[in-house]
Amino acid sequence: MPWRFLHGVASGDPLPDAIVLWTRVTPNGTSAARALVVRWQIWEGDLERSDGLEAPLLQHDFTVKVDVHSRLFRPGVAYTYSFTSDGATSPWGTFRLPPKRGVALKHLDYAIFSCANRGFGNFAAYSDAEAVDRVAGGLDFWLHLGDFIYEYGQQKYPSPAKTRVPGLEPAHDLVSLADYRLRHAFYRLDPELQRLSAAAPMISIWDDHEVANDDWMHGAENHHEAQQGAYEARKRAAIQAYHEWLPTRPDVDVDSNRSAVPWMRWRRFDFGDLATLLMLETRLVGRTTQAEMTWASVHEDIRKILDGFLGISPYAWPGGEIEFEISKIRKKVEEHRTKKDKYMLGKEQLTWIEEQVASTSKWLLLGQAQVVQELLPPNFFQAILDQQKKDAKIAQYWKTLLHNLTKLGFVYHDFQAKKNFTTTPEMRNDFLVDLAAGRFGVQINFDGWTGYVAERERLIHLLSSTPASASAVVYGGDSHNAWAGHLKHSDGRAVAVDFDGMAVTSPGMEGIRPFVPPEFEAAAWYAANPDLVWADTSKRGFMLVHLSHQTQHLEYIAVDVATPSRGLATSECLAAFDVQHGEVKIQPSACSRRPKLADVAALEPQAMVPIWSLLVACCLGTLLGGCFCRLKQRWSGTKRSYEHCEAAEVPPCNLGATELR
Repeated sequence: MPWRFLHGVASGDPLPDAIVLWTRVTPNGTSAARALVVRWQIWEGDLERSDGLEAPLLQHDFTVKVDVHSRLFRPGVAYTYSFTSDGATSPWGTFRLPPKRGVALKHLDYAIFSCANRGFGNFAAYSDAEAVDRVAGGLDFWLHLGDFIYEYGQQKYPSPAKTRVPGLEPAHDLVSLADYRLRHAFYRLDPELQRLSAAAPMISIWDDHEVANDDWMHGAENHHEAQQGAYEARKRAAIQAYHEWLPTRPDVDVDSNRSAVPWMRWRRFDFGDLATLLMLETRLVGRTTQAEMTWASVHEDIRKILDGFLGISPYAWPGGEIEFEISKIRKKVEEHRTKKDKYMLGKEQLTWIEEQVASTSKWLLLGQAQVVQELLPPNFFQAILDQQKKDAKIAQYWKTLLHNLTKLGFVYHDFQAKKNFTTTPEMRNDFLVDLAAGRFGVQINFDGWTGYVAERERLIHLLSSTPASASAVVYGGDSHNAWAGHLKHSDGRAVAVDFDGMAVTSPGMEGIRPFVPPEFEAAAWYAANPDLVWADTSKRGFMLVHLSHQTQHLEYIAVDVATPSRGLATSECLAAFDVQHGEVKIQPSACSRRPKLADVAALEPQAMVPIWSLLVACCLGTLLGGCFCRLKQRWSGTKRSYEHCEAAEVPPCNLGATELR
């Protein structure tokens, strides 16, 4: 067979009358690829609704993307699709389309993801959402809010010591078009991602790691022109590969304009009379630089102050010279991050948002890459005082822990390694800086919305003008942690709720401060941020949403990234929240029923011999061993239905670049 469908299928950007279908064919050689023709088909039950032919080209890395428009499409219908070529057939995919704007729609179900670093673990979040899809009746779509891939090489992030899934391709940082294509191909071989991609349409927007860490219009923290060439060339290569390998609908026809980057900018999706989804772009189109002040520079400024007072207890910092000097840093930070000429969205996109907000459906949903709500660094001291009112024993434990972490040679527990260690100068000094930043309210995150305060105020002002008949909900990612909070206007009014999801795999605060118990960490964030309702800083997973006319019900679902899921739902619901339409208030709720392993396993194809035939065979057999042998074969057949998942977790080590792609 000259070609194969190794990377699965996907659909994306659903409209009432259109859907983008995607796959990729892997030719065994370029000579065979020259004559390659792929047929795509869409069925409604047994009835074929649409089909066509495509010729995958080398200039698109042999990916196939079809933007199918049809007047025959009907909302809510479960359509199936596949690709065929010269006897080879792709996996099957499914999708449903929304009704037109204003048409009645009872509810939506969708999942939200961000930050999938393959080296840090398995993509169990994708597989779990797909398992929910099979049991509960189907996701209408899934959102990916950025960092779909990571540009780092295998020696950087994660480090070799923290790598759970080895064999990253390519092994170096991504710079060229070939590099980005190969990384996307490596990700697309993952069976967990393939399952979800086939199960429901994807709606996506990039963050920074699709190009390079902390990028903006004209540069990035992880780009060095002396070694990696022009940033513009790297950015264009990254975005071209992104559109080739994801089921997106770009603004520009790259075939008719080869010099143009196929930008996918801000865009709108309507779901009947229920919801309007605005997908915002915060990185490459309008963002000004964030590099004028960085986490590292502020950290170093605080460290220099503390180095002169290492003998003073942190409890003695307030009211003295330390507080006086750090207040100067805070003033400088506030002047920087509140500058009016700092943009994330840009003037053109802000104007577009204003126009869309005026004509929204009952729910206005915003999907974008980062945490919008204000998150000042955690105040551990205030957390202890707050806990003292609730549970004095826990407060005393936290106080003792804090004491030990700020003294050299004291024992502390690493909650990730599950071992005891003793404090070192480097660890202690870093933690002292964190304590000072939190205690005195010094912002240290300048890459997110917290570094672009004026721009955030402009966005919140637009949300405050949402019609009274609509409720606004903002979704974000990027931080790797889970947050739920309120967005408030400068006049104090709450105008929207903000839900930000944990990463698919990338580590959160548990990787930065593994010596702080997750409950203490979360309490310190609450103490510093009064608009924060809930946080989890130690789990990976995704957000699951059920939206009706009355309520948005959202659940934070945590998964185990250390163990391949084999397509089974092995998750837990950490917390659930409701937002009632017409109210800007996050209310705790109950988790819905999570699928049991048996529920999902029953849906897996079982390659087994029927029980009655085994009984007949045993009766006719002359040796007990013959019956035992058949029972053993039956067990093996059951196991075989999962072997493709297990074997594909890590690509075989003998596969070269051509095989991976």
